[in-house]
Amino acid sequence: MATSTIYARVPSEIKDKILELAKTTGKQQGETVTDLLSQGLQFPEQLKKLSQAQTSLQKQEELNRTLTTELEKVKTELRIARQTVDVAERAKGHLQRVLNTQVGTCTFQGCGAPINLYSFAYQQCPQGHTGTTKLFDEYQSAKGAGDFLVAGLAVIGGVALAAELLGDKSLQ
Repeated sequence: MATSTIYARVPSEIKDKILELAKTTGKQQGETVTDLLSQGLQFPEQLKKLSQAQTSLQKQEELNRTLTTELEKVKTELRIARQTVDVAERAKGHLQRVLNTQVGTCTFQGCGAPINLYSFAYQQCPQGHTGTTKLFDEYQSAKGAGDFLVAGLAVIGGVALAAELLGDKSLQ
């Protein structure tokens, strides 16, 4: 690069600062002036890059806020879904216990298979025999036994309908 001399009137306080900077950096006075002029000429470009970086940072921060809000919303939905599943699992367990209550035995040719409330509702033993149920005495003569069976059958009807609609055969 060719060099040329520029003559300029420089206030003494700026000249003193240039001399001080030259001593600090270990450079010649002319080299220090050249560095300062070069940096000054690069300043507008650097200022533009800084402005672009700040704009990009603001956009990223806004995106982070949006994503954080969405994440919290999804976490809340997941927590509610887990709670719903927990309640449904407990209800399913309770219904399975009710449906598995043994209420009699199959009387078809000495089969003797235990009949639970679910099998009783469908009038079929686990071996496939139909209409051959002998209820245990406590369900034939005890006060409220009929109410238990009717309530159990109502539960079975609702559960069977829900299971059929949901395609869930695990209650059988």
